[in-house]
Amino acid sequence: MKTLYVFRQILVLFLIMGVGYYSAKVKILDDNATSCISNFIVSITLPLMILTSFNIQYSRQIFLTIIKILVFSIATFIFSMGLGKLISFKFGYGKRNILMFAGMFSNCGFIGFPILKIIYGSKGVLYTSIFNLAYNVFVWTIGVLILDKSKGNLNYKTIFFNPNIMAVAFGMLFMFLYIKIPYTINSACNLVGSMTAPLSMVVIGSILTEIQFRDIFKDWSLYYISIFRLIIIPFIIYCVLKLIKVDDFVIGVIVICEAMPAATLCPILAKSYNENFKYASKIVFVTTVLSIITIPAAIVLLKI
Repeated sequence: MKTLYVFRQILVLFLIMGVGYYSAKVKILDDNATSCISNFIVSITLPLMILTSFNIQYSRQIFLTIIKILVFSIATFIFSMGLGKLISFKFGYGKRNILMFAGMFSNCGFIGFPILKIIYGSKGVLYTSIFNLAYNVFVWTIGVLILDKSKGNLNYKTIFFNPNIMAVAFGMLFMFLYIKIPYTINSACNLVGSMTAPLSMVVIGSILTEIQFRDIFKDWSLYYISIFRLIIIPFIIYCVLKLIKVDDFVIGVIVICEAMPAATLCPILAKSYNENFKYASKIVFVTTVLSIITIPAAIVLLKI
């Protein structure tokens, strides 16, 4: 019954993505508007959603879960990096780096947060933010090095002063020191933070309008990376974590984060570093559409 409810809520998110797609197609949203909304999400709504998710009673169990998710998240990205090299090495330079990035980084931010909030509530947001702590460090170091041909443009301020990492830091500080955000401020932050899910899906929908549908059926590599990104990588991680007897909740958070489609950052960073951003956009499109089927399948596998 819960799986059916989650599936319905995921369907709602993808219908909102359709609204974003339509809005961009009829020019209600242009590239500038989409970029502004995206920045608003990353800099304001998502950090506030993360911050308020830490407004819970601290316990030793919560601390241990945070540590477990952080450790296994780091291990997951190291594994994904190795697998990304393996699945992309036989492709030419126009695709290799994009495929490696897409194999390593999922859309655990824009889609992952809303879906894990549906599944686990505010605790889902809290623990997903820990996964994203590792994600942000890897994406702005290893991810940039993958796409940056000059291999010399790492910006450490981008890593450590990322609004989402700072939200995690302040949230953990407030939780550990038992600092309660005043009701009025907390309510305002909650309301703004709740905009994250619909705005994220609108942005993804608008980005997908850049895709030429006829090109999608000509390139088998799009489905090759989709199988790895949506099925093989999360399944391997699930099997390994099960084998070493990790808590089901921790497995659920990490596997669902890894079962997300390719990161929307992929075409954005590809464009910044003069990589094949149109190819990256196609990967995001195909993996996002196919995830309508694979995300519920992952939830069934996890028996949530």
